[in-house]
Amino acid sequence: MEKLTIKNIKNIIGRTLKSGRYICEAGDYIESNYLHDEYYQFVIYKLGDDPVGKQTVVLQRTTGNKYAPNDHKSKDKYELFCMGLQSCTYQYLTKKEIENPNTLIAYIEMVMERTEQFYKHKKILNNASK
Repeated sequence: MEKLTIKNIKNIIGRTLKSGRYICEAGDYIESNYLHDEYYQFVIYKLGDDPVGKQTVVLQRTTGNKYAPNDHKSKDKYELFCMGLQSCTYQYLTKKEIENPNTLIAYIEMVMERTEQFYKHKKILNNASK
């Protein structure tokens, strides 16, 4: 698979998501042994009362679904997820979806919605156990 290059990635900095969060950083392409592949990172932030707070969303190339190894639909796609919550927020994207900034932003919003749902459920469970 060829190296992922997002042209004009810095142009999405400052874009506001429908939830009121905004992209405050859009990192350059990074090669990492930690994530075992190349990736981009986006820092998402919202002022005021937000159960999620500041989060990092990562876009990395994937060779398959590590959560369901027999799922071949994910092969040769890219994985978008919230750092630390990869298994419950991931979304697979095609290169075409990534290259369109509006589509990429819509998928970032989807990942952030899943992140928010995780924190809401966690809070409910914590309150119920008290």
